[in-house]
Parts: sequence; C-alpha cells; structure tokens
Amino acid sequence: MIKMTHIYFSYKHIPILKDINLTIKYGETIGIVGESGSGKTTLAYLMLGLLQHDKGYISKNHTNILPIFQHPYHSFNPKLKIKTSLNEPIKYDKSLNSKTIYQRMETLMQEMQLNKKLLEHFPEELSGGQLQRFNTLRTLMLEPDMLICDEITSSLDVLAEQRMIHILKNYYERTNKGMILISHNIAFLKQIVNRMIVMKNGEIMDDFSVDQLFSQQRHPYTKQLISMY
Repeated sequence: MIKMTHIYFSYKHIPILKDINLTIKYGETIGIVGESGSGKTTLAYLMLGLLQHDKGYISKNHTNILPIFQHPYHSFNPKLKIKTSLNEPIKYDKSLNSKTIYQRMETLMQEMQLNKKLLEHFPEELSGGQLQRFNTLRTLMLEPDMLICDEITSSLDVLAEQRMIHILKNYYERTNKGMILISHNIAFLKQIVNRMIVMKNGEIMDDFSVDQLFSQQRHPYTKQLISMY
C-alpha cells in the first residue's frame, strides 16, 4: 500500500504539489490524468523515491515499485545489446529467481510479438515501438508490487497503443499486481484502470471509480477533460 498524507513539493520555490492526500491499495489499477504541468509525473517520482517531498508523510509499507518511463531510448544503454540490458536487474538483484524471470521473459516476448533475434541488437537498431515493448517487458518480468507507467503510449501509433493495452490487461489478469498509469488520455486509461484520479495545478480535483466517469457528480474540470476526448 502507498499512502501520501498532506504532501507538498516545490521546485526552485515554485509550488508543484499542494496538500496531496492519496491512498493506493495492493492490486488497484489507477489512472492519473491531467493536462501537462498538472503534477502527474512529479507525483510518480515521489512515489518512486526519485524526488523528496517538502512536507507531509509517505508510507510505502515495503511496497516494491518499479517504473516504465515515457522515452524508451533514454531507458537503455546505447552501448549494450538488448539482451545485456534485460539481464542487468537479474544480475544485480540476488533475491530474484533467475529461472523464473527468464520464463516470464520468454512468455512476454511471445505475447508482445518480439523475435528472439532482436535480443542481439543494439537499441538504435530497433524501432521505437519495439524498444518500448522491450522497455515494458523489462519491468513486467520482475512483477513489482506496483507498476508505474508514465505516458508510455505517447510515441505509439493506434495499433501499437491497442497492443500495449492488451499487454497490460493480460499482465494484471495474470498477476493481480497493482498498476498506476499516468496519461493525458482518458480514453486510453478507461480501457485498463478501475479508478481514476484527476489532477490540476498540483492538486487532486477528483478521485472516483471509473464506472462513475460520466456521473453528474464529477468535478467540473473532470467534465471538461471528458469533453476533450
């Protein structure tokens, strides 16, 4: 479980997050939506421990949280073959069962339609879609307690986006591991998540079950976002 209580965060004295109160339970699938600059990515970075908050309290209760970032070319060492990059987390974390991880990797490669020959390639030799699938695979094969995906479909075409939706849904059905998906695209999130959090100017405007998306009780800003997609 992740619990954030009265969280504030500023960058160069500019307030970015203001009084964030949020509880995320094991096994939840959550979408965080909002326009650029709303604080979505900053919130994720605080959960991951990549940034430190100014005020408030964050409890992760030993939750293992791993990210899938937006730009796959930034996530791979250009001097290493894909195979080597996939082996790195297994090599350095002795608590992982390598046999189990490799079995998961093979299953995910089949599911993602990735040829094993691609493992011998360098990142620059792969298409953006292929590299994003490997970027996703590298995290999914570790099956963290909570997965954070930050705008992972922003560089994908419509067909690749639908494939990614299928991959994430299958992953959740197989593992029941929690997922947090950050996006400006409500239509994308709606196909995967069960709960949605709406952010604006560093604050949480709305927090609701996705089946209540079109409820009249939604915040005016949520209704505005809905009207845009």
